Amino acid sequence: MAVEDPNSSHGVRLLIEDYPYAADGLEIWSAIKTWVKDYCSFYYKTDETVQKDSELQSWWKELREEGHGDKKDEPWWPKMQTREELIESCTIIIWIASAHHAAINFGQYPFGGYPPNRPSISLRFMPEEGTPEYEELKTNPEKAFLKTITPQLQTLLGMASIEILSRHSADELYLGQRDAPEWTTDNDILQASKKFRKKLEEIEENMKRMNNDEKLKNRVGPAKMPYTLLHPSSEAGLTGKGIPNSVSI
Repeated sequence: MAVEDPNSSHGVRLLIEDYPYAADGLEIWSAIKTWVKDYCSFYYKTDETVQKDSELQSWWKELREEGHGDKKDEPWWPKMQTREELIESCTIIIWIASAHHAAINFGQYPFGGYPPNRPSISLRFMPEEGTPEYEELKTNPEKAFLKTITPQLQTLLGMASIEILSRHSADELYLGQRDAPEWTTDNDILQASKKFRKKLEEIEENMKRMNNDEKLKNRVGPAKMPYTLLHPSSEAGLTGKGIPNSVSI
């Protein structure tokens, strides 16, 4: 969906410009990476400091051997010997646990809360010609269709589960937010954190602007349902937007 392009703002050029997840995702990814780079560059001045951090190396070894032991010998797996490897790895972890999860989770109810919109399974095979089921399909296709989808009780249970998963709690902390303003005494890091939050606010305002651009059909479209799954902030409840700091389940 993208090709490397040093002249593009994020180093890659989207093959489909009107691709909301990718366009918004690149902005969020870039903001996360800048924040991680500011943080890691403050505490790890050189590659040598990365290598000498015994706690970091122990955590990385445990991740390789226990969490992803089947991939530890892959050529793309970082060796965690340089600051750039640390920055890239932390960016990936934060992205997956925040923005990527938000994009696939908090739209479940708005997009799929009504099961006929997305029947997950057909409970019957297509009827064979000459059978009573085939005649019913010809004469009353709606009734035949309803027999193939999830029964009412299972549907209600599914809807309730999806609604719970898609809700934000009233005390949710979103990407870049902290419950304690003075969470560190290092002023440089506090300033970097403030810069990160400001960048996320700018990204969100740009998303709102693009969602009002009628040329971007995949953001507006006939249904007039804007793409908000990567909006960094949100209100409580079912909103279809908001990126929590990390996965909570």
